Amino acid sequence: MRDSDNGSHRMGKVWRRRQPDDDYGLLVTVATVFDEATADDVGRLLRDHGIRSTRAPVGRARGRLRILVFPEDAGRAYDVLFLHTS
Repeated sequence: MRDSDNGSHRMGKVWRRRQPDDDYGLLVTVATVFDEATADDVGRLLRDHGIRSTRAPVGRARGRLRILVFPEDAGRAYDVLFLHTS
C-alpha cells in the first residue's frame, strides 16, 4: 500500500487468527479422560510402552484432559490403549 502524501510504503492491517483452544500443533489426541488420576495412569501405560505423551485441558469441560502424542506414535498409542483398557 502506498501512502500518496509522502511516497512511503505502509503496511495494511494484518489480522492474526487466534488458534483454537484445542490446537496443539503437531500433537494428536489419543484419549480423553475425566480426571488427573486417570491421566496419570494412561501416561504411565503409554510410557511403559515407549510412547511419549502429555496432557492438556479439554476446552471448557471441567476436569477433562486430552492425552496427546506425536503423530508417528498415534497408531501404537491407540493399539496400547485398546488392548489395556476396557
